[in-house]
Amino acid sequence: MRLTSITLLLALGPGAALAQDQERFDCLIDPGQVLEIGSAVDGVIDQVFVSRGDTVKKGDPIAKLESKAEEAQLTYARERAQDEGPIDIARSKVALLQKAADRATEMGKRNVMADAQVQEAQTNAEVAQLELRSAQMDQHLAKLDLQRVEAQLARREIRSPIDGLVITRMMGPGEYVYSQAPIAQLAQIDPLHVEVFLPTAMYDRVKKDQVLKVYPAAPVGGEYDATVSVVDKVFDAASDTFGVRLALPNPEGKLPAGIDCTVGFPAE
Repeated sequence: MRLTSITLLLALGPGAALAQDQERFDCLIDPGQVLEIGSAVDGVIDQVFVSRGDTVKKGDPIAKLESKAEEAQLTYARERAQDEGPIDIARSKVALLQKAADRATEMGKRNVMADAQVQEAQTNAEVAQLELRSAQMDQHLAKLDLQRVEAQLARREIRSPIDGLVITRMMGPGEYVYSQAPIAQLAQIDPLHVEVFLPTAMYDRVKKDQVLKVYPAAPVGGEYDATVSVVDKVFDAASDTFGVRLALPNPEGKLPAGIDCTVGFPAE
């Protein structure tokens, strides 16, 4: 007995029915982004903390340059910034000379001390106040200098700007790194990007934030939800297509990047 199309779909199961309701287009699953990590300053690499295949989090150390001179500068700057001695001396001098100025002022009012001596005592107290402010400013500048040295030292530590995976390590300890020499290459794999080119006739059927099904090729397989994140506003006249990017969540890193796939669109 011949089966009708509906009977045949029911016999094959729901997966076959779903496939009949979709138009599929070839796509490619790419990393969210690929970065070549370099150094902000030139120098000799002291340590590299990652190898190919390692998983890194944002802020994790990738490498460290030789920095003994900068560490010595940091110790010196920290000691200067923490030194309260000049301020304590100036504060004590202010207290002493202010008392002397107050006594001189009182004695001047009773005509016991000459005006010139009273003015000298008051001037000494004012000068002491200025010396205290100068000592406080010196310590403030020392703290700013400490921040500068800390920033310089931090530039000699190369850290990951993303959560991702180390694709390759390009340099090792003892090698000289400069501004255009990458140390490692990282790939962001959550989310992944799904790139697909569609006929321009489908332009009105694709909307940002639309959720579509993505089917990775063997041996991965499976079915995953991805969200449209970019719809190109410029068509490719030669192929009569336009590009679409979808964001495919990959929180556990199970899906590899660089694999072929198909994306399903609801059939009209």
